[in-house]
Amino acid sequence: MKKVFYLLIPVLLLSSCYSTKDLNYIQSDDHIKGFVSSFHNKRTLYEVQPSDILSVRVQSLDPTQSAFFNIEGSDGRVGGGGQNADAGLYLTGYSVDERGYINLPIVGLVKVSSLTIDEVQRLIQKEISKYLIDAIVLVKLTSFKVSVLGDVARPGTYNIYNTRATLLEALSMAGDMNIGANRESVKVIRQIEDSGYVITLDLTDPKVLESPYYYLMPNDVVYVEILKQSTVRNNLPLVTVTFAGISTLILLLNYLDINSNNN
Repeated sequence: MKKVFYLLIPVLLLSSCYSTKDLNYIQSDDHIKGFVSSFHNKRTLYEVQPSDILSVRVQSLDPTQSAFFNIEGSDGRVGGGGQNADAGLYLTGYSVDERGYINLPIVGLVKVSSLTIDEVQRLIQKEISKYLIDAIVLVKLTSFKVSVLGDVARPGTYNIYNTRATLLEALSMAGDMNIGANRESVKVIRQIEDSGYVITLDLTDPKVLESPYYYLMPNDVVYVEILKQSTVRNNLPLVTVTFAGISTLILLLNYLDINSNNN
């Protein structure tokens, strides 16, 4: 029994080790120097939904006239620079109601649900042109946020201040996966109208770049699982203490047995 115990220790130690196969993203068997892999991307364009918040900015040669169409912040400005400006756009944006409309000054109600951001921009541009000559309309989705949970450095909810984000970008914002994360089973949870979908992606496979779910959509949740090896590794101190106690008991029993035989 004592020999079995000492044989188990190397097995436990090896079971907690990681290889590059466990840790590397976008793995490939092609080691040709300078080789470039090409993948067809199937990005799906996001369509505006109720509860989204849109920033609508109107510019024209006459700032006085265009000001009627712009919602100003508490400081009297529509924007500034950097992330604070984007947060201001979120607070002063137009909320899409449950019927899919936004209510623009002077123009009135405009149906924007089920349209892409580019389509919304063209639609509002057409409506604003009825009142302003040579006006330029800029539309942004300011309610784009994703949540990253599970075995990552900084789990939480992150705002995206551009028109698109990839799965790797979201993981980067969360501080990347921990060493014990399962890169072969990363789940993307997506809500589309009244239905929820759970998609499992393998980030070690280069073909993940072809997946339409590689590009995230607003309110997506990314969940990173933990590897079984990592669970074993985390429990290793407890296992070591347990086996140490068993080893001590075995040595004590052997000692008592030897003394008994000598007597």
